[in-house]
Amino acid sequence: MSDETAERIATIAAAAQVPLAPGAAERIARATAATIARFASEHVDIALETEPSTFMVVQRSELGR
Repeated sequence: MSDETAERIATIAAAAQVPLAPGAAERIARATAATIARFASEHVDIALETEPSTFMVVQRSELGR
């Protein structure tokens, strides 16, 4: 089973300032639980892209070396 609980979904949404309708956190947790559990059991590593502004900062610092 996944650690994606309705409480965790609601907390993440609140931190991102995304309003959720009553009951939406529970629906999201139920809808994503199976997929998240499959990814966790396979130990899938998904590389995340760096946001463009962070990339520019790193690129400029490397050019100055």
